Amino acid sequence: MMQRAARWPAGAARAAMLAAVLPLAALLAQPCAAQAPAPAPAASREAVADSSTAARATASSGSARPQLTAAQAAYYAYGEVLKYAGPAGNERIDPWDPLADPLAQGAAFKPTYTVDARARADGVKTFNSVQAAVSRAAASGQRERVYILVKPGVYQELVYVPAATAPLTLYGEGASAAATKITARLDAATTGASYTAQYAAQFAAADPAIQAMHAIVKERAGAGNIGTFGSMTMWVRNNGFQARNLTIENGYNKDTGNAREECGERPCGKTDVDPQKNVVHHQAVALQVEGADKVQFENVRLIGFQDTLFLRAADTRVTVRSFFNKSYIEGDVDFIFGDSTAFFRDTEIKSLGDRSTSYVGAPNTNHKTRYGLVFDRCRFTHDGSPFALAGRFYLARQWFHSARCTPYGKVPLPGYSCVLGAASQFQSPAGTITPTVLETVGKMAVLNSRIGAHINRSAPWSDWNRNGTLSYRAAQFNSDDYWANLKAAGIDPVKDLGYGGQPVPADSYLAEYNNTYE
Repeated sequence: MMQRAARWPAGAARAAMLAAVLPLAALLAQPCAAQAPAPAPAASREAVADSSTAARATASSGSARPQLTAAQAAYYAYGEVLKYAGPAGNERIDPWDPLADPLAQGAAFKPTYTVDARARADGVKTFNSVQAAVSRAAASGQRERVYILVKPGVYQELVYVPAATAPLTLYGEGASAAATKITARLDAATTGASYTAQYAAQFAAADPAIQAMHAIVKERAGAGNIGTFGSMTMWVRNNGFQARNLTIENGYNKDTGNAREECGERPCGKTDVDPQKNVVHHQAVALQVEGADKVQFENVRLIGFQDTLFLRAADTRVTVRSFFNKSYIEGDVDFIFGDSTAFFRDTEIKSLGDRSTSYVGAPNTNHKTRYGLVFDRCRFTHDGSPFALAGRFYLARQWFHSARCTPYGKVPLPGYSCVLGAASQFQSPAGTITPTVLETVGKMAVLNSRIGAHINRSAPWSDWNRNGTLSYRAAQFNSDDYWANLKAAGIDPVKDLGYGGQPVPADSYLAEYNNTYE
């Protein structure tokens, strides 16, 4: 039996566990009756002519939008999802209740440092930039939580928060989160030289731990581009980091709209096996949380287009947790993505329709990690654009992270093969794929939420790209799908991957519960 046995106990033990979590689930559940999905409009039933396709029902699920039972939904209660941390498949129980934290309860804080663009900075208690205050906190050696008040205004800068710093609380005091904005305009195609020219001076006098983070971006870029992993406006590695009542923005294309990136994401008529080859990509991350546990956001606004929020565990086999409450997140493609565990509560998730297809989530959760992205009491909204009103957008597609070839589907290339190997690589017509890549199955659940008409009603989950391309993987709703797909590809989960046995009952990957639909 695999890791699932520990999660879904049988008999008296399971009954006792359900008795404990069901009251909490009921307390947090939105008071709305479950509503069966209405028939999809004709437009949303048509095949989508781009790089992905709507996921169809599988033999295991019998539905293109599998629903949790009440008993299963109880395992996605706030206190249950946030209870585990540590090695995936062998997590320790570490209860965490961010709603009980003073941050969520609206407490007034005494600032350790104040950031005010209009004030006279003394470099001791008052600073003109957020990064300068964070650098001071890092250099202070303080172990107790540091509170940084950011006065209303627009702060055009990058903010890197290192792991070694004491837990930071960054908070605005404006009338709304929009009054205090941290913004930059980097995208994945920014050259290393351009990044250095724009931001080297900002980091020249920073704490060594922050300078080291800056150096990582430069080294990743080399003579090329900074990539997705270097494009973030704010980069958090700090355990226990908190933010409240402010906006974090990647302003790339925000003044012009993102329509011109249409062909940067989709083949736009290319029908070969690698339609993304030689295509320039412009992912632009507003916030990246990397390897940090117990990270909490209250009334924040995350603004961007593609890849707005990146939740990265750093080690795909270690569970770390983030919590978002009463917040707002917008974007168009894969705009909430990553492999860590994140709980979104009472938050608006807005899909922008500058481009013809949009995906809210792109989880690449490891198959042993208990939870990926969990949305409870959220509102999935849209901007009213024609593309959004066509009803062809998706809740998620499971990121086939670092795949260079696919063992799934049929790639129309003579002599094509993609087999297990020590590295993920492809040299036409053959390639290899690692177990680590295969195991990034991607998990996301949406519960007690309102889902707008922009989401494909009959099939809200998408495959990862289209069949016949090198990066294709069909949506996998649960571990039964994962096992079936591996076996169909000639990969034995037990003999080739060392799994102890197929999870019984199946581990849910993509699911919904008690949602209402516009």
